[in-house]
Amino acid sequence: MGKRILILDDDSDFNNLLTDIFSQADYEVVSEQDPEKAVELFRGDEFDLVVTDQKMPGLTGEEFIREIKRLRPEIPVIMVSGYLDNDTIRNLIREGVGGVFLKPLNVFSLLKRTSALIESSQNDAERQATGQGTTETDAGEFEHGLSFSFESYPCRASASLEFAKKLYGLRGFKNNLVLIGEDGTDLASLLEDIRGFDEQSGEAFASLELSQLNEATLLETVKEAQQAGANRLTLMISRPDQMDYDQTENVYAAARKKGPFLAYSLPVRYIFFVNEDIDTLYDSGRVDDNLYMFFGTSEARVPPLREIRDDLPLIARREVASEAARLQLDSVPSLLAPAASFLREREWSSGMLGFKRVVRAAVAESKGDPISRELLEKICANANASRTEEAGNLKHMLQMRRDDYLKAVYRLSGNQVDLTAEVLGVDASMVDATVSPASDPSAKEGKS
Repeated sequence: MGKRILILDDDSDFNNLLTDIFSQADYEVVSEQDPEKAVELFRGDEFDLVVTDQKMPGLTGEEFIREIKRLRPEIPVIMVSGYLDNDTIRNLIREGVGGVFLKPLNVFSLLKRTSALIESSQNDAERQATGQGTTETDAGEFEHGLSFSFESYPCRASASLEFAKKLYGLRGFKNNLVLIGEDGTDLASLLEDIRGFDEQSGEAFASLELSQLNEATLLETVKEAQQAGANRLTLMISRPDQMDYDQTENVYAAARKKGPFLAYSLPVRYIFFVNEDIDTLYDSGRVDDNLYMFFGTSEARVPPLREIRDDLPLIARREVASEAARLQLDSVPSLLAPAASFLREREWSSGMLGFKRVVRAAVAESKGDPISRELLEKICANANASRTEEAGNLKHMLQMRRDDYLKAVYRLSGNQVDLTAEVLGVDASMVDATVSPASDPSAKEGKS
């Protein structure tokens, strides 16, 4: 028999529907229409997950959840309701609800979320039973059962586990390796893991920005590695699709021992990080034939944060411990359960680096106190406001540059509005408004 689910809904028809859905998915279902009786059932029996409605006589769904969370906080809960306002949804997530679904129901999404929550809960229980559990305050050991060291992700999520295995399998790449991922990927951490796959190899590793891909810097990097006794140099380069001609030629020369690199016998290989697969880059014309062939065929996709949500709380706790040590706090802040839920559920458009920046900011603001969901929400809101302000400043700066350019063309045209408009391909009224005395008292002397 499958895992056991408790269903609470006072609507008998919908209760029966949910019972049928979960029963057909091989779950053992116990259903109840009375919230208080459901609490007693939960108190005296074992369940792997609870599904509840919100509006019911006696207790609301929120009140029911608080009751059962006091009894067994580790049991995942899903809310299914006909209508929930945004404030209620936020409160439910703060209470640790793992999924919120509105009617009409998406059965596939419901079953998928159910499976994920039960699997995550079971994994947590197994780690606790084997002494591998992570408290709210410790950094957490990334005990993922792999035969090699891997510190970038704890690999609780299947996507990160498969990525770790694939990256390790590609460790012996001869020439080049392509990593495909989103902006904000923690490349430094990945490079350290690749370095650690074979620490006895005597290989040198370095990461270079595009601005450093000049002949002098590349030569110095190769020279230093060879003088240090390295038997090979691995260079990580982000966004090679944005390299100019000279940078690309320098990259080729270092690998092929051409020109000044002929003086050094040290083999050079590259790890290239791009945002799209190389076929897409090639088809769109952002990578030419030579670079496309140079990339080779060894590639791995770095999973985005939305695919490794189960890893995020443990990554956060490790980051909390690290930042607390750096700040020399008297104690390591604990990460409260609602805060961990927030980290797991949020969409992190700024990637792993943005995720870690938020966690470090929370440690600094907490001053050793527990990190709450409210604190994380405030930090993210402030970061969004800052980005909006920066975008506004950039827009203003660009507008000023545009106006300066327009005024320069206006003066070169002999202060002729129509000619300026024709040269720039804009409307004459725009030129007139930009060079008017109100805009620049010294600009306008006449009009054609």
